[in-house]
Amino acid sequence: MKASTKSVIIFMVVYLGSLSILATWVGYLYYIDRKNALIEKMHLEMRYKARSINAQLEYYHMNKSEQFTFYEEGYDIALYDNERELLASTFMDDIDFSKLFYADDDEYYLVETLYKEYLDVKYIVIKKPLDVQQLNEILEEITLIAFYGFIFILFVALLLAKIMLSPIKRSIASLTKFMKDATHEMNTPISTILMSYEHMDKHNLDAKQIRSLDRIDIATKTLSSLYRDLSFASFHDYIEYEDTPIDVKEVILERIKYMDTLIQFKGLKVSTALQPKTIYMDQRKLILLIDNLLSNAIKFSKKNGEIEVSLTENYFSVKDNGIGISKEDQKSIFDRFKSTNSLHGGFGVGLDIVNQICKEYHIKIELESEPKKGSTFRLVWPEQKFNK
Repeated sequence: MKASTKSVIIFMVVYLGSLSILATWVGYLYYIDRKNALIEKMHLEMRYKARSINAQLEYYHMNKSEQFTFYEEGYDIALYDNERELLASTFMDDIDFSKLFYADDDEYYLVETLYKEYLDVKYIVIKKPLDVQQLNEILEEITLIAFYGFIFILFVALLLAKIMLSPIKRSIASLTKFMKDATHEMNTPISTILMSYEHMDKHNLDAKQIRSLDRIDIATKTLSSLYRDLSFASFHDYIEYEDTPIDVKEVILERIKYMDTLIQFKGLKVSTALQPKTIYMDQRKLILLIDNLLSNAIKFSKKNGEIEVSLTENYFSVKDNGIGISKEDQKSIFDRFKSTNSLHGGFGVGLDIVNQICKEYHIKIELESEPKKGSTFRLVWPEQKFNK
């Protein structure tokens, strides 16, 4: 995943997530407020009905009639005497007379106490369910507002992300162009130096001159490795690669021999334990894998140290006894342009290339390292992919 894409995703998750939490809380408070308003309205209506029923009771009482009827659509009504004995009712629920207005689930009860008793009625109890349809309408309203609000916030988030990433993208584009131009310009002088060195007459030279030539060889091969890394980083999308069966052991021995001058210059001892192994991949990419792991081991090894190179049917590993890598730095050493040691450099492009190639060929990278104790990089081959 590209760094810019990852940044956009993180920004969107944080921005949309925080606003969604805030909007959910606001929506919840709005829903509770509307629901309480409905309950208060229903409470007033139930009190009005109680007074209406009380007026009917007074009418029957004034006319000295004990045969009375009442019906209120949408309401259940119960009448109780002074001893709270049921006189008449359209429902048979137990009533809590200690409360004037209360809810049991979605059913609401109003207990109205009469100051004047008519027909022995002391308490009027009215029961009414909360209007579910109105609650659903409120939820639909909130959902609709939330949907259009999310669309608007998403549009604003994308616009903000584009505005913030625009200067970064321009900087990355400029850096990429510079890398491509610099890589292109490096090819000719490096090739010229290497060719001149190989054709140089090295006989009849004193020790000082030979040592100077060794330094030229080391510097040129270091530049050549950097050139290959930058070429892959800049142009790998435009280069045609071809996977073929490769003898890994032969390539490893060839690359160790290629780096022999640098190995000898630091007084390093390279021990090898190589078993036959054939894989199916592009040889140039395999060389990039091996060269980057070997060059890092050489670069970060102590003078007169030892490097162990192993190859089995299952993995390829390079172990050194150099400066090592801290647990914190191990999390980011495969990121491009990330260097774990400002004094020695390195780990900037090479391990990013190793990571890219390993992902392409489904190779698992394992790292074991401790500061001042060295590092072991292990590439585990996927059996089905590479056993040919």
